[in-house]
Amino acid sequence: MMFRFRLVVGLVYLFGCLFVVFGCQKKPGGGDAGPLPDNLAEAALETYIRYIKAVNSGAQKPSVEISRQYWTDEIKRLNPIRVYKHRSNIVVVQRASANMEEGLYISIIVSSYAPRSGDDGFTFTEIGDGVYDFKRAIGN
Repeated sequence: MMFRFRLVVGLVYLFGCLFVVFGCQKKPGGGDAGPLPDNLAEAALETYIRYIKAVNSGAQKPSVEISRQYWTDEIKRLNPIRVYKHRSNIVVVQRASANMEEGLYISIIVSSYAPRSGDDGFTFTEIGDGVYDFKRAIGN
């Protein structure tokens, strides 16, 4: 009888641990793009560098929005609606409505800004090293 009790307690403990390890992890991305690449911060930095080089060479006029031609393949795989700079970080908009946009906010090494919910209408949830799910109230 005691053996059965210990077995049941042990199994409950094991399944509880597995649930915590696998079931409670933060799920990256918006669902439509699949799993996030491990090098997303580097890909965002490369996108930023491509854009800045084009501006510095005169091939691109300065803008907040970053044209698709400068996006890395990793950024393109996120299926963005648009990509833009925010305080030198990269915003990948994956869903948008008249008053809200959502997607990924990627903090890059050249930026001194640490994302904080409430700034400029953003709400952040960190999902990886320097990568955040975001919602942003726009318009109003």
